Amino acid sequence: MKLATALCAATSAFAVFLARAQSPPAVSTAGGSEAAKTEHLILTGWGGGKAEDIVPKAAEIGFSELVVHHEDAANFAKYIEIGKAYGIDIYAWLFLGDIPAWKKAFPDADPPLQVMSPAEDQALKEIQADKTFGKSHYQSGGEPVNDIEVLTTPLLCFHDPRVLEAFRKQIDEMLSVPGVKGVAFDYIGYRNYSCCHCHTSQIQLAAYRKQHPELSPERALNRFSLDSLVDFNNRLSAYVRTVKPDARVITHVYPVYLPEPLYGNRLDLDVCAQTAAWFFEPFWSTNKITTYSRIIAEEANRYYPRPHGAALVGYFNRPDQWPVKSRERLTGEIQAILEGGCSRIHVCSLNNVLDTPEAAEVFRSFFHRSEPVHIEMDKGTVTQRPTR
Repeated sequence: MKLATALCAATSAFAVFLARAQSPPAVSTAGGSEAAKTEHLILTGWGGGKAEDIVPKAAEIGFSELVVHHEDAANFAKYIEIGKAYGIDIYAWLFLGDIPAWKKAFPDADPPLQVMSPAEDQALKEIQADKTFGKSHYQSGGEPVNDIEVLTTPLLCFHDPRVLEAFRKQIDEMLSVPGVKGVAFDYIGYRNYSCCHCHTSQIQLAAYRKQHPELSPERALNRFSLDSLVDFNNRLSAYVRTVKPDARVITHVYPVYLPEPLYGNRLDLDVCAQTAAWFFEPFWSTNKITTYSRIIAEEANRYYPRPHGAALVGYFNRPDQWPVKSRERLTGEIQAILEGGCSRIHVCSLNNVLDTPEAAEVFRSFFHRSEPVHIEMDKGTVTQRPTR
């Protein structure tokens, strides 16, 4: 699908959300909006590394939650142990591109990967070959600025029922770890940001069209693609609660679904992070960031009472590949999110924030906790001592 066609569909579907955006709330001189201040600010980081290196640094900045891989059992257990001492909840990261998870569940079957159109496959080759600085504004799964953009990461097709089964098995594994707070979903979407062209998808789409003869082919495709995407998320989320009723489910809506970019309030889970300020140039205007943040906050419970809305900020410090957000830019993005009323902010990459003093200081200025603790790590044990 050409970007122009996709954006036409996006405009009509998304207009209802934008129409609900009201004037920004008053901003306190101390930073942040009055709406955001009605709830404790929560900062969530997506990243990894050695637990003993990452958790103390994250705590000093003010992170409340971390999303990390669980495959290294010893390191994951250490995240939970040290995280508990610092008051940081740990989530296991689940993502739709996890081919090893498929092979673990179905070792003798080829993974059912999503299929794109010939034009999209050609765009993929061009994107992969592009080595220019800034990669010609390729947005890597965010809202595209070029005619055709696709995700370079292969994704499993969730229209194949075995994919749901594979991730249920992985959830069993994740939630068997003592002390884990819950599961964090990521990369659950379409590689071409709109649909899948594999044989299984086409069979299900044909059946959907028969059930909805009143819909045009394009409308039926968009409805089927969104309904099945939402259903997969909600089935996984419901399964988490059957395994461990007190486990929490959070997600980042990614890659973008062009016909309805902010569909996250359709997901029945605990916290849905949606992009409010993406990684790459052209950086989003503060007006767009505030508008998206307001929608994320105010529309979070349009369909379900459970979810909290969260705004994701993208931050990379890879100056050899992309322009890096300045201190002023990053500060302005967080301020715009708070003005929109979001009290929960997610950031990726956690590691780039921790490794960049300037970025770390920006987040610390908004999220630093006023009650520090001293943690003693001796002979593999972690002990929390109150500071005096």
